[in-house]
Amino acid sequence: MAAVLCPRCQRANPNEAAYCHFDGNALRTIVGPSRAPNAAFPHEFVFPSTRRCRNFDELVQGCQYEWEDARELLHQGRFAQFLASIGRMDLAHTAQEAQGQADPDIGLHNFVAGLPAVQVQGPRLELNPRRLTFGPLKPGENRQVRLTVSNGGKGLLQGKVSVAEGGKWLKLEQPNGDQQCAIKTAREQPITVRVETRELTGPQTYSARLTVITNGGIAEVPIRLDVSAVPFPRPPFAGAATPRELAERMRSQPKAAVPLLESGDVARWFAANGWSYPVEGPPAKGVAAVQQFFEGMGLSKPPPLQLSESEVQLRCQTPEVVRGQVTLGTSVKKWVYALADSDVPWLRVTTPTVSGPQQAVISFEVDSTLIDAGKLHETMLRILANAGQKLAVRIRVDVHHPQEPFTRKLLKPFLAGLLLAMFYRFLLAIPADLIARVWAAAPNAAIPPGSFSAWLEPPPTDSGYVKYFVLTTWWIGALLGGVALWKRGQRVTDALCGIVAGAVAGLLGSASLACLLPSLDWLPRTLFKLLQPAAGTSELRNMVWLWTPLWIALAVGCWSVAGAVAGSCLQLAGKRGLRLLSRFARPWTWTFDAVGMKRVAAFFLLS
Repeated sequence: MAAVLCPRCQRANPNEAAYCHFDGNALRTIVGPSRAPNAAFPHEFVFPSTRRCRNFDELVQGCQYEWEDARELLHQGRFAQFLASIGRMDLAHTAQEAQGQADPDIGLHNFVAGLPAVQVQGPRLELNPRRLTFGPLKPGENRQVRLTVSNGGKGLLQGKVSVAEGGKWLKLEQPNGDQQCAIKTAREQPITVRVETRELTGPQTYSARLTVITNGGIAEVPIRLDVSAVPFPRPPFAGAATPRELAERMRSQPKAAVPLLESGDVARWFAANGWSYPVEGPPAKGVAAVQQFFEGMGLSKPPPLQLSESEVQLRCQTPEVVRGQVTLGTSVKKWVYALADSDVPWLRVTTPTVSGPQQAVISFEVDSTLIDAGKLHETMLRILANAGQKLAVRIRVDVHHPQEPFTRKLLKPFLAGLLLAMFYRFLLAIPADLIARVWAAAPNAAIPPGSFSAWLEPPPTDSGYVKYFVLTTWWIGALLGGVALWKRGQRVTDALCGIVAGAVAGLLGSASLACLLPSLDWLPRTLFKLLQPAAGTSELRNMVWLWTPLWIALAVGCWSVAGAVAGSCLQLAGKRGLRLLSRFARPWTWTFDAVGMKRVAAFFLLS
């Protein structure tokens, strides 16, 4: 069987072939109607829109006019199946290769370009302008320009414009913020291109690229962006365009640079240009700020540093505040500057920022009320010095209780129990006595709330005593729960969970206390009955302002005596008893310490 050579690629094809199996070129110049390049297909190809294609010219035109449907058909393999069914295995292979293309628009474009069409007038891509240039722009400045996509042919131009490079600062104006824009136009379609220089630095030139893929062709739009630096605005260094230029001017006028560095003008200028500021933390004081800037820029070699002590040992008694200091120095004639901090609450740095010629003194203090006595505590004082040099001083603190006379030590739990019981009962008088039993109690003609007769008996069950007590005190649990979890996690969700859990605990605790409190007041109620002979007439018995304060004073006194006895008993129980008494005293210790009454707070430190 004779073979037919392709006039384009010179490859052999079967004698009955009308097109080259390798490149799709027509094999014969003069052929019969059935072998013509635009000869009718054995059966028609039908698009989802019912467009019918009887030859390659109509198939190419159908793909161009029905671009979105054709893209989906190529992805599904429909074109490959059809071409294989009409005996064009070469074009079926082309369709399969296009189907494997990562970008479906590029794949469809390559497939259409490989079809042996003769006369097709479809859409043709045209761009105006073909190149975009922005600038010079200052950092933080934005600008936009319009790119026009035109259809120089016939039909509907379809495809997309996408950002191929420069996506951090190059944006397409899209409602959803997408980095590609769909094209669908018969004549022209404007596309807004915007540049954002907020995260760019100058002076520098940036390049980007837009890719336009359509059924009328593929093109690229190169983009250039020139970003200039914001000149330094403050005299005497106004007009400096780069950090090195500013540093050179500072070298000749160091004293004029000090207020600009201390006020943060230089740091803000760096931020305005998108540059990283070379100085960590707050600036040093005086001429040291200039040296700090030069060392951060790498224009000056930092001096070698050493500490006067590598370890500091302190001994104190509760509630003393003991102070100490270390000296940071250098052997060369340069300024020393540093930042000092601590990660424990009981060590406070009183001079967190220091500087000086050749040496600087770092002072600190230890608050013994914030740490447990009888133990050796240890922490590190961290120091960040010239050009980021990190140093540390070990701080050891031995805290012990002051020596107390034997009689005071013996009577301290007795007095602590008396005072704690007095404080707690006096606070309970507000929600339990004044609010629940007097102000909000149900009126009773026989026994008026707050009268002498009312205090002789426990609160009636129908007086609303428990309800009003709970409504007055439940929020304390919510407050304590929110604060406790906030200190642990430092997150809003933690605080909300603590508030919910604390509120539930507050409701249960306040209800339990409301039921228990009348039983705890049996002693003052018994003593109150001894005043019956002195109650006198009914008018005197109904004087609320007389009997209510007298009842509260009697109840507080009885609780105080009971607390003193309980404190003495807990002392006899040893360390466990004193530890339990200290837990009851912890809220008052924190309160007195917060208001500055440290000696009173130290009195309740029993364990």
